[in-house]
Amino acid sequence: MKHVISFLCIVSLILCARMPAQAQTMKEVWTSMPDSVMTLLTRNNRLDCLDYWEAGQEGRVTNRLDGEVKILFLSDDSLSVSDTGVSRYEVRLERKSGGALRNITVRRVVTSGNLTDWTERVYSPEWRLMHTRKKAGDTFEKELLKGTRYIE
Repeated sequence: MKHVISFLCIVSLILCARMPAQAQTMKEVWTSMPDSVMTLLTRNNRLDCLDYWEAGQEGRVTNRLDGEVKILFLSDDSLSVSDTGVSRYEVRLERKSGGALRNITVRRVVTSGNLTDWTERVYSPEWRLMHTRKKAGDTFEKELLKGTRYIE
């Protein structure tokens, strides 16, 4: 009987170790985020931004295209990051009534002149894409191409 209990304890420990830890704070979410969510930022970029921010400096680093990335706002449940001169990411955590993380919303906002477009993706705490929404109404591209003439 002792062997069976020992075996079950070992199996439980292995299963718990293999389960992904669910990030609970914005800092944990930011550092655990896959590079594919914010394609211009590597994990090291995100860690550097956070280190600078926590040291009381502007959380500013260079992205994959040699552009400037900086943290605009960071709290326990939300984050705003400028990743180019015309775009930013807004990340928001939604919690269940008990405080556990329900989902992570990542909104990419692009602004050019007086035009603004955004795409919002909602992820599970394990970073599985749950659904995507785009700005309602006229999209950025539609407004941008209004009145365009083509050379024949």
